[in-house]
Amino acid sequence: MPNVVTHLYDPAIGVCPNICSLPDFEALQVLDELRRKFRPTLKRNYLARRRTTEQWLSEAASKVLGRRFDQGPGYFFLGDFSHSSDASRPAALVFPLSILPLNAITFSLGDSMSVVEQPMRSAYSLDELVAFFGAGDAVAGFGLSDKCGFQERFIEVQVWDRSWLSAQAF
Repeated sequence: MPNVVTHLYDPAIGVCPNICSLPDFEALQVLDELRRKFRPTLKRNYLARRRTTEQWLSEAASKVLGRRFDQGPGYFFLGDFSHSSDASRPAALVFPLSILPLNAITFSLGDSMSVVEQPMRSAYSLDELVAFFGAGDAVAGFGLSDKCGFQERFIEVQVWDRSWLSAQAF
């Protein structure tokens, strides 16, 4: 199992932004700008789908972790994805998994926007993910680094308490 996580971001916006924390008008302006500059194929219903996804993730995290969180998550990849070539998120932070607040992280086997559409969707705790790596089958086929090219299947990490970030030097 990888011992690092990667957060891709735009330094002009900052670390771990969450579009769902914005009012609809502001969020839609951000999405329009992303469409114009970097992602022309970003669907018009993205914000509604993202909000639905975060509602599900919040409920799943509450069940997995046994508590509720006041804010949406920050998103990370499990593994070193610092070699990504995403122009909308040109910077990468790679952190040891061990510095994340272990009682405030969940995992999805794939991008949560895709996972939410699956009938057997689930979010997992760190202990569950470690068990998957021990068994091997559940995580087979997921990319853990994009050094060799874009990984279509990856393990997403949702960090629900981002207060630990203030202690980091960027």
